[in-house]
Amino acid sequence: MDQIDTDELYDEREDISRARPLLQGDVFDGIVLPGFGENPRKVQIVAHPCAMRTGASLSPRITVAPIEPYRAITGKAWHGHPRVMPLAELVSGKHFAAMFVDITACPVELLTKERRIATLSNRGIFVLQQRLIKHYTRAETELEVLRSQSAPVLTEAELLWDWLETVLSDLEIDDDDLLAVEAEVFEEWMRSGSPSRQERLRAETNHADIRRDAQRAAVERARTRQAEK
Repeated sequence: MDQIDTDELYDEREDISRARPLLQGDVFDGIVLPGFGENPRKVQIVAHPCAMRTGASLSPRITVAPIEPYRAITGKAWHGHPRVMPLAELVSGKHFAAMFVDITACPVELLTKERRIATLSNRGIFVLQQRLIKHYTRAETELEVLRSQSAPVLTEAELLWDWLETVLSDLEIDDDDLLAVEAEVFEEWMRSGSPSRQERLRAETNHADIRRDAQRAAVERARTRQAEK
C-alpha cells in the first residue's frame, strides 16, 4: 500500500470552505453516533461519492468510520495497519485513525458543515480507497487505477465548489438552503446536453473544456441572479 505525507494527506483542516461538497474522506467532530454510546466522537466518511448521493441530494444515511487516537504511522509502516486509515496531526498535532472494523451508517443530518474539521486531498482520497479495498478484499490496487476511476466524480465536485463560490456571496454561502438550491441548478446544467456534460466527464480529454464551460456558465448565472435582485 502507498504512503502519504501529512502535508499531502489533507486538503483543508479546521477552516473548511462551506462551498466544498461533502466527499469521501471528510472528517467530522461532535458526532453522537447511533450504537456507539452517548459521547460525541470524530468520524470519517468512507462512502464513495457516488454512494452518498442521488443527483444533488445526499442519501439519508452515509457510511462512516469512527475515529480513535492512534500512533503516528510513517514510512514503511504504511504497508501495515490495513484495518485503519491513519490521520496524522489531525487536531492540534495529535494523531488519529479511522477504524474500518467499526464502519457503520450515520444519519446525514448529523454531518453538518459546521462539524466538518478536515478534508482529504485527491491523493488522500485515493489512499483511503486503497486501504478500504485492502481491508475488505486483501487485494492491492494501484493508485493510478483509483485516480482514473474517481476522476469524473472528483472533477464534478470541484466544478460544483467553484460554481457555488462564483454564484453565491460569502453571506449566501452560509445559508444551507441557498447552497442546496444552487447545487440543484448546477446538477441540471451538468445533466444537460446530449451526451450530457456529466457523461462527457467520463473521458478525461473533455475535462478542460467542461471546466471552461462551467466557469462561463457560473459567471452568467451570477449575473442573472444579481439582475433579479
